[in-house]
Amino acid sequence: MDISKAKEIVGVLAEGINPMTGEILPPEHVCNNVDVVRAFYALLQQGNVEKKEANYANSGKKWTVEDDELLKRLYVEGMRISEIQRKFMRSRGSIQSRLAKLGLIEETFVPHRR
Repeated sequence: MDISKAKEIVGVLAEGINPMTGEILPPEHVCNNVDVVRAFYALLQQGNVEKKEANYANSGKKWTVEDDELLKRLYVEGMRISEIQRKFMRSRGSIQSRLAKLGLIEETFVPHRR
């Protein structure tokens, strides 16, 4: 297994989702334990600092009508947010914020880490 596939699986687990079925894991599942989730994110963030800017080349750029239409279509068709991120070259937060603005998901507050 290559590292990008492993990171995708761990990222999905960190979100509390079964990577094989797409189902939400029950609250008592070990992957929903706060320390386990923190461990997942610590692993995912390690070494990504330098790559972050390159991966998010469209960060800060204005969303176009065409971008919005494509984002809606991909999300409704079931594409994972991690795949949508790569397609748009934008951060997870950017994708989620835009999906919320388009009324496709509920807006969630994610505190900014410094």
